[in-house]
Amino acid sequence: MEIYHKDGTFPRYCDAVRQSLDDNHFNEFVRLTNNEERFRFVTGLGLIVDKLRLKREFNGKDMEQAVALKTLGNKAFQAERWNEALVFYNKCYLSTPKENVQEKSIILANRSAALYHLEKYDLALRDIQRALAHQYPNQMMYKLTERKARCYLAKKDYAAALECFKATVTALDDSNLPLERRQKLERDAQIMINLLPKNIESEKKNRKKTSYKADQQVGSLAKVPDHFLEKALWFDETKDEGRFARTKSDLKPNTILLLERPHVSALLEDYSLDHCTHCFKRVSVPIACPLCTDVVFCSDECEGNANASYHRYECGFLPILWGSGASITCHMALRMISQKSEDYFIQLKPELGRLTNEQIDKLPIDDYRKVYTLVTHESTRSPEDLFQRTLMATLLNACLTLGDYGHCPQEQNFIGGLLVHNLQLLQFNAHEVSEMIRETPDDIGKSTFIGGGLYPTLALFNHSCDPGVTRYYRGNQVCVRTVKTIAADSMVAENYGPLFTQVRRDERRDTLLKQYRFTCQCMPCLVNWPLFTEMDPSVIRFRCDGGKICSNVLIIPAEVNDFMVKCTECGEHTNIMKGLKSLQDIDMLFKSATRLHASGEYESALRKYVEMMETMSEVLVPPYRDYHLCQQGLRGCMLEFGNRYTKTVAKK
Repeated sequence: MEIYHKDGTFPRYCDAVRQSLDDNHFNEFVRLTNNEERFRFVTGLGLIVDKLRLKREFNGKDMEQAVALKTLGNKAFQAERWNEALVFYNKCYLSTPKENVQEKSIILANRSAALYHLEKYDLALRDIQRALAHQYPNQMMYKLTERKARCYLAKKDYAAALECFKATVTALDDSNLPLERRQKLERDAQIMINLLPKNIESEKKNRKKTSYKADQQVGSLAKVPDHFLEKALWFDETKDEGRFARTKSDLKPNTILLLERPHVSALLEDYSLDHCTHCFKRVSVPIACPLCTDVVFCSDECEGNANASYHRYECGFLPILWGSGASITCHMALRMISQKSEDYFIQLKPELGRLTNEQIDKLPIDDYRKVYTLVTHESTRSPEDLFQRTLMATLLNACLTLGDYGHCPQEQNFIGGLLVHNLQLLQFNAHEVSEMIRETPDDIGKSTFIGGGLYPTLALFNHSCDPGVTRYYRGNQVCVRTVKTIAADSMVAENYGPLFTQVRRDERRDTLLKQYRFTCQCMPCLVNWPLFTEMDPSVIRFRCDGGKICSNVLIIPAEVNDFMVKCTECGEHTNIMKGLKSLQDIDMLFKSATRLHASGEYESALRKYVEMMETMSEVLVPPYRDYHLCQQGLRGCMLEFGNRYTKTVAKK
């Protein structure tokens, strides 16, 4: 992840500043030994605020525009085009200024009506509550209470519906409706008030009958934890490999190894208005920021958490950040600071870089000390690289300063130094957060980069061109699962980009050396495994029956008549008839798994793929075509459990 894109204001500014320095002046920067000194030096070169015309601006909120959008929404609603009405009401709500409280309440009420007709009752109820919180007019209150009652009725929550119908009768007293219209609504509500007690009684009887069954299902309905680490995993450390994941016991395919929320995450600009900026969930009914129209939220909880921390400082600056060409890495570097107070970092200052790995591992995910010691390769960076990152840090710090972050001018260089540090560690430790996007339900789909996240535990996993795991995302939470059998005491590796089945060794190694500064020594690189398209289907790679004492591979032609093969290493004989029979079973399983996968039965397909992998692991040794096809199927099924979206096909 680079720090900027070429089509922005920052690259031009960076070039201009660098060209203004003669060799002697730049050598002063080169001689500096820490990030705080570097930040102080670059800050002294000039005011980035003036040169890039940095200014906090809250654009997009416009009552005149909001009224026009509401009118379009009302027209669509009257024509019973509910989805179209929802789109206009969403835009109207996002455009309404903070001070127009009651108008916002009416927009939310209108949106709840569209949601009711779309049978999205929980979302409708949420908007009704928000409308009430925004001073919805008393004389119109009967509309909300009656709609609320209808939502509960549709959800079969008869007790709540009854209370809302009673509230409707009371609310009608404050309405300005003509007498005849009011009386009709009262009669309708009263009919439901008389009928619902019978439904409530029936519901109680049914609840008693099903209570045992519900108790039995609690385990399957349990909430997914924010953090989980498989107990067999531990983190080793060597001079050459750094810290890396290792397993104490054998791991089967499809074992969940890690669930982790990010220490920090940020969305790409292109997805900032259809995903929650806080948790990355796709949003169809957004919660707006009170001041800007640059981000949306999926819930009041996410909006509250964001505005209580980082968004209060980013709000009004995001268009500047995006327009500068700053990469997602820069946004995360900024948010690593803005999500905590200045006092928080000042208090941590004496401990940064001084904790043991054991102490760091016990820290919560949001503790800055947990990520501070992640690799930065600072000592091997070129002076030009450090200068560009330091200059970017001054831009990020200017956003903090203009956003009223911090009140200790004497600590500005310390915070600036942390920004430079963040920009370095994110380059090697951040992950792209993805979503599977399809144009149509039948489309195979494409894994799409929607944002970035820093996952402290995941960052410790080393790379292999033949990884033992795959990862996918639910919102911005990462899930890591095994895609093959991993023997006890083995490294558990993920993949940083190139797979050996798709990219040749020299290209893989060049990419990894350039992006991550290491020469890959995984098995596919050491032995130079062939690409998938170059694997020879006419030979089978059998595992020697010598067990753990022999790791030899028996290369057997697919058409063979001798079923007892002697190992040239250990001398043991292997009966390959059992293996050939297993391969026939695998062929049937693969056809079944592929059919289930194509029909959307992902759990069932996954079980078939796992059965195949376990069977093949007993008798075959990779690289082998069927083995890697099965892994591909496993990964494909697992991605379906993560973020996914099918675009709506427009009706003609």
